[in-house]
Amino acid sequence: MAPKKAAKGDEGAMDSQVIKRLHQILKNADLEKTTVKNIQKQLEADLSITLSDRKQFIRDEVEKFLKSGAAKKAGAKRKAADAPAKAGKKAKEDKKGKDGKKKGRGKGKDVVDPNKPKGPKGAYMCFVQVARPKINAAHPDLKFAEIAKMLGEQWKSMDAPTRASYEKMAEQDKERYQAEIAAYVPMDAAGLEELRKEKAAKKSAGGLQKPYKCSAQLASFIGEKQISRAALTSKMWAYFKSNELMDPENKRWVIADDKLKALLGVDRFQGFTVSKYLSPHLLPLDA
Repeated sequence: MAPKKAAKGDEGAMDSQVIKRLHQILKNADLEKTTVKNIQKQLEADLSITLSDRKQFIRDEVEKFLKSGAAKKAGAKRKAADAPAKAGKKAKEDKKGKDGKKKGRGKGKDVVDPNKPKGPKGAYMCFVQVARPKINAAHPDLKFAEIAKMLGEQWKSMDAPTRASYEKMAEQDKERYQAEIAAYVPMDAAGLEELRKEKAAKKSAGGLQKPYKCSAQLASFIGEKQISRAALTSKMWAYFKSNELMDPENKRWVIADDKLKALLGVDRFQGFTVSKYLSPHLLPLDA
């Protein structure tokens, strides 16, 4: 069933549902990875509506959430939930191997040498590699879980000769792996460390915490050359309040002083729409 658009009379009630669900999503989200686009998709899926014409509304509500300080509270709760919960029990030190890296449950995924041969496939995975594309072509609307169920059923009911052919494929793949691993030269420690740095840089450069290069005008205004949207929103609201720029007649509006007007190009605007005026000043880091 296709997502539906809210009728005009129902927009107020629908907005309330969107805001409520939006806050629930953000409270449990990793702000380093979450994007407004991903949030919109999740809202559409959860509420069975289309929000293609409400992108700015969603962005404004995200910035309200970030500005309210609720993001920090949610982050603190997540950290508390991840901490050891059993009182009075001495926490065990993380197990480490000879290389000093964390081992066992709870370890982070380390980088993998891209040149390392892929492990051998078992008979079932050989079957999946052949059968999955056929199912996808015949049933393009099936979900991943439904396809997995069909594959399992086919494997269970498979006759012995057919299964033997996949077992032969698995044996051939095992021989391929043994030959490749015998010739494999592992990447040195310096190469792996470089991959870890690249991975860390990519992880820190996503979502609402993605850093941007400031335009010369914005850099002069905030005193920083790089900043994320979330951090910039906090700085701007601090500026509005410390300089008493909120309209006394309607505090949803900001009356720009000369310095702010020179940056944004407007005399008066709704505080939660400031992001659209700031967007031209946020440039890619490699610009």
